[in-house]
Amino acid sequence: MPTRPLPALLALLAVLLAGCATTGPGPATADAPPTLTIATGFAIDDLDPIENGFWGPEFGYVELLMHPERDGDPTPWVLSGLANPGPLTWVLDLNDGVTFQNGAPLDGAALAALLTFQLAENPDLAAGLPGATAAATGPLQAVLTTARPAPNVPALLADESMVPVYDVAAYRAHRASGAPAADLPAAGLYTGPYVVDSLDAESMQLSPRQGYWDGVPALDDLTVRFVPEVSARIQAVQAGEADIALYPPTASAQTLDGRTDAFFVTGEPVGPTFVLEFNQRTAPFDDPLVRRAVYAAVDYDQIAGQVMNGLYAPATGLYTDSRPWAERTQRTDTAAAGALLDRAGWVREGDGPRTREGVPLAFTMLTYPQQPDSDTLALAVQSQLAALGVGVEIRQVPDITSAVEEPAGWQAAVRGNGFISFGGDYVTPLNTYLRSGGPGNVTGIADPELDALIDSVAVELDPAARDDLLRRIQTRVADDGYLAYLGIRLPAVVAGPAWRGYEVPISNLWVDARTAPAA
Repeated sequence: MPTRPLPALLALLAVLLAGCATTGPGPATADAPPTLTIATGFAIDDLDPIENGFWGPEFGYVELLMHPERDGDPTPWVLSGLANPGPLTWVLDLNDGVTFQNGAPLDGAALAALLTFQLAENPDLAAGLPGATAAATGPLQAVLTTARPAPNVPALLADESMVPVYDVAAYRAHRASGAPAADLPAAGLYTGPYVVDSLDAESMQLSPRQGYWDGVPALDDLTVRFVPEVSARIQAVQAGEADIALYPPTASAQTLDGRTDAFFVTGEPVGPTFVLEFNQRTAPFDDPLVRRAVYAAVDYDQIAGQVMNGLYAPATGLYTDSRPWAERTQRTDTAAAGALLDRAGWVREGDGPRTREGVPLAFTMLTYPQQPDSDTLALAVQSQLAALGVGVEIRQVPDITSAVEEPAGWQAAVRGNGFISFGGDYVTPLNTYLRSGGPGNVTGIADPELDALIDSVAVELDPAARDDLLRRIQTRVADDGYLAYLGIRLPAVVAGPAWRGYEVPISNLWVDARTAPAA
């Protein structure tokens, strides 16, 4: 892909994204009934809590033990309380009257069975709490005992991929019967306010649950449509066929400006969104000077304010400033970037490309269609690095995860990937993405000193000591050019007129018992 200056880049993006809108206003509803149709880009294959349980909290048919919060401190959800009376002991108390949709009670024994089963069946939870055990200690109480201090237990219990609340006994019976996953809706596994009535390749239909433990659900009907093409999701809202479209590209806000049939609605971010990753096993990013130089050359303010039209916040590090331990480790400094490349032997004459031993400094950057913003960000980085004499070729791949999991064959990638989990966990991302041999360490980081810092923070219960360790981790990551973010996207949806006041939630919790059109 040829290099374009930033003004031309912005003009091109406006033209490309014009196709996301239809001309003329679509039908509007003056008084929307209490129903909701959501168009999402991801299909739900089945209701198996082990394979697909994480979708449930997003659409109101599954609940979690703890609720993620913007400040990073989860609050009780299905639990009435969570206490940590000793370094290895967590006491979990349940709300009274919680039942599964099949009528079975969620009591202390069922809670202990759930935790035990998830520790055995969910490798991510087992890795986060190695050697942990659970036991019922009362009619509505269970105790989780860990093998080592685990300050992130509240966040793990607020993570949709860790412990979705479901009836383990009923699930075991279903699995033993050999019945297909398509039969699971009839098992009534979950405690959520909405019940799945039907699920196929095109949509999921849900209805409010009678006798829900936490009040009367606000919606009379809930439909989730699976629409892979982003422009089709937006057009569905414009045509009145959907109320909310999920995962819109940021630049679509421009095409919707001034319309009365669909609105680009934003919320508050909880962390950086798109990471710029370098494969440190391959040239030129096996050299930390080159990695640091590229990160220093990126204009984070320009990306947020101009390229993304103020719908991004500038990335300043691995975390947002709201976190007490956040360090501002990302700064644009093109002079420093040039000096780092000079030190690495990549020299430049005049306005020509940087070269070393006659070879130009250039690399390929991967993007992917599921996140259209990845292309926009890559184009911006391509333009900014061209001014430094660095060439960038952009290549879109159908599956970014598979591409970067290969040890060789790629150099750089723009990928949506947060550094705080859905539940607010700060430990698991460190072990996943930064630790030597971590399951998500696709870039090849191998740093024993960094590993030791991660090991220390993973068991540190004192907040002040924890914050100090996290600051040291961030500084080391920056000093070696291990990782940096391009921007902080404001979470957004496209909403129809009746849902213009929709509050975009954190952690993709799109629907809960109280979700309704704004009065």
